Amino acid sequence: MRKRVREIVLVSSLLLLCAAAMLAERPGNSAVGNWKLDVSKSSYGNAPAPKFEKLNIFTDSPTAVKWMMTGVSADGKTFTVRYDGPVDGQFHPLVSNDGGTVAYKRAANGRLNWTVKDKGGNIIETAYRQLSPDGNTLTLKGTLNSPQGPTDFESVFTRMQ
Repeated sequence: MRKRVREIVLVSSLLLLCAAAMLAERPGNSAVGNWKLDVSKSSYGNAPAPKFEKLNIFTDSPTAVKWMMTGVSADGKTFTVRYDGPVDGQFHPLVSNDGGTVAYKRAANGRLNWTVKDKGGNIIETAYRQLSPDGNTLTLKGTLNSPQGPTDFESVFTRMQ
């Protein structure tokens, strides 16, 4: 009888460990993956909306992020922007035609915040991202500083399968 109880406890423990491992790796806990902008759910204030954006997130850890965004701007120009570096609050280069730098910082709640500067060192964007509880919607919210003045934006991305 005791042997049977030990077997049941062991099997139950293994099942709980497997379930915990699956939950830890479920998409809802990480932004790693491929995302497509849903323009109909996004808003850009007085700035023109992009025609298309695809965001590939390769690394999303407490200390580092790696991503690439490709897209088509409102005026029909294609673009690619990349970042592969630390989340340390310091400014690091963005790889893009426009240059610039970005500083990433994690809030106590795990939310990823950032500030972008142009080549001249002017702050052109402050924002953060939020992942939905089910892990299928990634929302970027912030403020863009343009020659027309500051404008709030909300870019809503859906996870691509």
